[in-house]
Amino acid sequence: MPRIIVHAYASLGDIIGSRSVEVSTSAKTVGDLIDFLSERYDSSFKEELIDPQTNELRSLYRIFVNGRDIDSLSKLKTRIREGNKILFFPPVSGG
Repeated sequence: MPRIIVHAYASLGDIIGSRSVEVSTSAKTVGDLIDFLSERYDSSFKEELIDPQTNELRSLYRIFVNGRDIDSLSKLKTRIREGNKILFFPPVSGG
């Protein structure tokens, strides 16, 4: 199974218990990876990211695959491969 490097920041890192993990997964897309991480760590990971009514990424969250925002790719259907770095960012505020 491909190994993927996951970086999850702020509250998302708290959910999976680390800011950075390397996982072996059969996930083929970012959406599959979210399902995998939710099953492996905590279902609240997906609940934080995905709007249950639209089944799309909540608007204030950002996900990057190798430095590219999935909004400019194929969104949750963006393909992932061995060695990819996936970054999950929750909304951030402050001054």
